Amino acid sequence: MSKGLSVNAMFTDHMVLQRGVEVPVWGEGADGAVVRVRCRGEQVETRVENGSWMIALPSIEAGGPFELIIESEGHSIVIRDVLFGDVWLAGGQSNMEWPLSEAQGGPAEIEHIHLPNLRYYDVPKVAYEDRAADGAAHDTAHGAAHSSSWKVCTPEHAGAFSAVAFYFARQIIIEQGVPIGIIGCNWGGTSASCWVPEHVLTDDSELRIYADEFIEIIKNFDPAAFAIEEAEHNVALAEFNRKHAAGLRGKELGDYPWPIPISPSYFLRPYGVYGTMLLKVVPFGLKGFLYYQGEGDTHRSLLYDKLMEALIGHWRALWNQPKLPFLFVQLPAFGCNGNELGEEWPLLRESQLIVTERVANTGMVVAIDCGEREDIHPINKKPVGERLALLALEQVYGQSVESSGPVFHSLKIADGKAILSFDHSGEGLSAGDFPLTGFEITDDSNVYVPAQAICKGNEVEVWSEQVQQPSAVRYGWANYTEANLVNSFGLPAGPFRTKRVRT
Repeated sequence: MSKGLSVNAMFTDHMVLQRGVEVPVWGEGADGAVVRVRCRGEQVETRVENGSWMIALPSIEAGGPFELIIESEGHSIVIRDVLFGDVWLAGGQSNMEWPLSEAQGGPAEIEHIHLPNLRYYDVPKVAYEDRAADGAAHDTAHGAAHSSSWKVCTPEHAGAFSAVAFYFARQIIIEQGVPIGIIGCNWGGTSASCWVPEHVLTDDSELRIYADEFIEIIKNFDPAAFAIEEAEHNVALAEFNRKHAAGLRGKELGDYPWPIPISPSYFLRPYGVYGTMLLKVVPFGLKGFLYYQGEGDTHRSLLYDKLMEALIGHWRALWNQPKLPFLFVQLPAFGCNGNELGEEWPLLRESQLIVTERVANTGMVVAIDCGEREDIHPINKKPVGERLALLALEQVYGQSVESSGPVFHSLKIADGKAILSFDHSGEGLSAGDFPLTGFEITDDSNVYVPAQAICKGNEVEVWSEQVQQPSAVRYGWANYTEANLVNSFGLPAGPFRTKRVRT
């Protein structure tokens, strides 16, 4: 039986297509059939080969709404209310996934929201593709086929939008006046290794540990034992969801049932959701990537910069755009279940900083002040999204704004004090209305002690009576920190150490 005309599931009413570039449109049909695509007075055509077709619409500037019409062999598909603007893919794990309805101030935003130029598409969460008789991909974790469609930002739909992506998009619309489409492609708990193909891990002697570890875990997989564990987990999850739906939070809600029983179709397996989710988006036209992830990789903080370089490079290669902007969020403060002074999170934050130094067309939001001691899911998402917007406005849209907090530049020693100078200080450094905190100092012993610190213009003087001959300083160097250095724009400095042992 020959295939009927169809278009990829991402092409639905209310979608946003990328302005100013050739836009791929693709689908399936009968071999040899001519497919014509029309929009805004432009028409292109191609033939179906091996059951598939793809065309590229000529560059179209921002605007709409329009209709996208696809025709073949007497059949037509009409997609309505199409806008041209900028499309950003919002990737990562739970803090990117976190919905506006559960963010601080989110319900109040939703009640009065009306942003017709903001559209959102949520990539279906498919853990493992088991092709059923109907050819649909099924999520074996939930036993049901999934679909999605573009949603307009209205009170009816906005609560399910990523809060970070919403605040980002709203600010870009305000400043640039173009429609914004967000593609949510994220899943809580995922490692960055889940979002790359197998060869990216296995071809590298260091990164292959992600694949080897999973293979070792499942080599003696017992389906019967797994079925029992999964049933018990599902009961606990149902109870958690019941409490959550009832509005319980904090201790009354309890912790999310974790860990999830592991099987070969485990949604957190390496290179899993890369195939079941990310590839479903390729090659939909994009302006750039937004990314908020890292919590799932703090057990390998020193490998994270290499993993992220590989991810960024491969994602850009998928879209055949080696300079596609990649903007991401540095991990905020978190108490790590009582291990507040640990180094796992500061080391990963340093890895994230290293990525910005090595990889062109990347930018990092410092969110150290947006974390919570007891919750890995801080609900204050507005500043995170708006800082991502500042990065985009400066680095991508060329707007004259300051998008960075203070960045350590140099260290000098004078009169028993360490004097640190900073770039991006604005009109001067401060700690707002509070004493400056977060600095530690050491001599050649490399034993750091808490230090006193004061701001002087674009410099910070740091000292301690316990250290007579200082040699190095570090700032915000703990899993949970209340470090509070900001510039005159109110943007925070990220954690750093002046004696970095890797570059």
